[in-house]
Amino acid sequence: MRANGGDGKSGAARATDAVTGCDRMRRRLLGAAAVMVSGAGLTARAQPAASLVDQPRGGLRFLPGGPVYAGGVVAAEGFEIVHTVLGPWLPLEEAYGLIERHLAARGRPMQALCGMELRIPAQLSMAGFRAFNQPYVERLVRWGLIVEGRNPVCRTNVAPLHEPPEQPCVHGFSYTVPGGRGSASFVMSGMTEIGPGGSVVAPGDTSPEGMRRKLRFVFDAVSARLSELGQSWENATQVEFYAAAAPGALIEEFLAPAVGGAARRGIRWHLGRPPVEGAEVELEARAAHREEMVGG
Repeated sequence: MRANGGDGKSGAARATDAVTGCDRMRRRLLGAAAVMVSGAGLTARAQPAASLVDQPRGGLRFLPGGPVYAGGVVAAEGFEIVHTVLGPWLPLEEAYGLIERHLAARGRPMQALCGMELRIPAQLSMAGFRAFNQPYVERLVRWGLIVEGRNPVCRTNVAPLHEPPEQPCVHGFSYTVPGGRGSASFVMSGMTEIGPGGSVVAPGDTSPEGMRRKLRFVFDAVSARLSELGQSWENATQVEFYAAAAPGALIEEFLAPAVGGAARRGIRWHLGRPPVEGAEVELEARAAHREEMVGG
């Protein structure tokens, strides 16, 4: 005699229903990823501080931003963010495996991942950028990171000018661990001089004045993002500046005074450009209470 559940279905039928349900869920998530990628932009939309979304399993709160990355992430109470740099860079698939193993070794779930730093061979067209984002977002979906269709992982993507990689690579990543040292740690996605609607500040102008206009725009955007995260430049332990043109007076006369106390901890200049053609400047800040190097 075949045993049935209270719904009148056999065990085999219920198992089939479960598999079908899982398949439907996976298709919905990948569909959401495709929608997110199709509208990908370079600037994360501003959100009020009240819209920070809790991700309790990861020990973080994130600011919904662009479709491919979060605007920013703040460690939840009782947690702090660790910044990890790879030495040397690893191709994406190889790096993904390293990240999985590293978090597992630290006893952290994949949901603790809150930042990715990528390096690509050269700048991309907007169409190329969208195509690049598709498998990246699908990877986050497979890791189970998407929260109600929203991406909780910040990202910086840069095309190095000196010794660029032959294929897209991971430079570093950030994740949360239990801890906390009195002040919240945070990460954010890099921001460029491409504004809403795709307009570029001082397009094609890499003169000192053109670069100053670009940097001022990006600085103001990052400052606004920090405010949305409930943070300030004074809280930042690291300031990352990306530009292919020698910064010279840009740092000495503008950026260092503008970031205030964060300048005492140094400003890192990376010789490279943002991921999309036409952009020349990228800027980000983070507060990481620990930094480590792996694979070196």
